[in-house]
Amino acid sequence: MFSDGYQDQFGGLQGKKFMRKQLYEVLADNAHRPMIQQQKILEQTLVAWQQDHPQIDDILVMGIRVCPQ
Repeated sequence: MFSDGYQDQFGGLQGKKFMRKQLYEVLADNAHRPMIQQQKILEQTLVAWQQDHPQIDDILVMGIRVCPQ
């Protein structure tokens, strides 16, 4: 679950939005990792993307771990 702030963040070489598809790819590529590692990857990805562009919106990404009974 996430707000639109992550995907709407401007950055990259051309100053474009990150976009939902790219966020889904990051989430899917790292779904097998522990949640704390997923958090770090999301943070690092955003910082690398954002570069010198200011944050334009609030950013919320929430993960839910389902444990087998």
